[in-house]
Amino acid sequence: MAIAATPIFRNSDLLNLLRQVVPPQERAVELYRRLLAINELSDSMNSATDVHSIQSLLAAYFQEYFPDEGIWLCLRDGVKYRRHRLTGPDSPKEEDLIPPDKDIAESVMKSRMPLWIPDTHTSPKPSRHSGAETPFLARSILVLPFSIMGKAVGCLKMLSNSPGRFDEIEYHLGLLVAGHLTSSLENVLARQNLATANARLKDHDQRLTQLNERLQQLAHTDEATGLFNKRRLFERLEMEIARAKRYREVFCCLMLDIDDFKKVNDTYGHQAGDEVLRQTGALLQHSLRRTDFIARYGGEEFTIILPRTNSAGAQRAAENLRSTFMSHKFVIPSTHVRLTVSIGIACCASFGHLEAQQIINQADTALYQAKRNGKNQVCLSDDIEFVYPESEFCQTWETGLTQ
Repeated sequence: MAIAATPIFRNSDLLNLLRQVVPPQERAVELYRRLLAINELSDSMNSATDVHSIQSLLAAYFQEYFPDEGIWLCLRDGVKYRRHRLTGPDSPKEEDLIPPDKDIAESVMKSRMPLWIPDTHTSPKPSRHSGAETPFLARSILVLPFSIMGKAVGCLKMLSNSPGRFDEIEYHLGLLVAGHLTSSLENVLARQNLATANARLKDHDQRLTQLNERLQQLAHTDEATGLFNKRRLFERLEMEIARAKRYREVFCCLMLDIDDFKKVNDTYGHQAGDEVLRQTGALLQHSLRRTDFIARYGGEEFTIILPRTNSAGAQRAAENLRSTFMSHKFVIPSTHVRLTVSIGIACCASFGHLEAQQIINQADTALYQAKRNGKNQVCLSDDIEFVYPESEFCQTWETGLTQ
């Protein structure tokens, strides 16, 4: 008769069946080996990291104990399911997607109840599976569903041409395999979900890092020129002051202003003015040392810090910038212009009380003195006491330019 059997997981049920087997010793030894094999299969499947590995392990097990039978692992794939052959020369072999109404596996997955027919010639077809085309050319059928987190996801389908091939012992051994398969698939799913969550978390962390770096860059960068902004300028000045006090290193600060910049905006428009500012930033970066610090102070004013540079080196650097700007053609829409710059210099070589704003003010005072003198000039502030210690750190600007 056909039995849509209820799973039996109690060890006593299987033990009682073992006791009824004749001859007891041979059959008991064989079944003991099968139980050991199932236990080993369970350990291996629990260590698997993906479904493909589980399929290979199942194929190895079934090929050893059911080499002449048809065994398939059926896994749901959307509204259909995918069938994987576990026995035969080409197994495990993935077959085509099977429509839900074309095989008994779908009705078993829907009912979540095992289907066991020891002999199709003597057992009537169960009524609950009447909607499916059960392969009654087979003489013995065993279909065992399994679920993951309460959802039916597949089944083991076992067919044999031999009547009684899947007896009650094989039914319960099959339940053991299906139970271990369920546990293993849940482990794989949990690992995959964890890996996905970790990957998403890593991606989220990377995006946050990139966003923080971008925000940090925006907080310290002038958008129009790509140079550092006023906020970053004062941070760098404080660092240079601290270094000057600790290591007795001189440094100089330059304030540079583009002469008659307002005429560019009034004549050619603000877009042209923005392009001049951008090209000014690029020209300053090209003309100075990599160790020099360049920032846009505001408007058409730029501030330059020259580390380890005395007043003579700073004056040469400023004159080099002034002549470079005089010879440069600023390309703007439809035309080009030539511009000049005025530069004020403040050098810090005394190691007493120094403040960033004081240094800026002195450089700015020198800048406006250059403007009053007729523009296109370099002026050195004389409001700070200059003491130049004899030290290897007091480089001229040209020496550092080769670095």
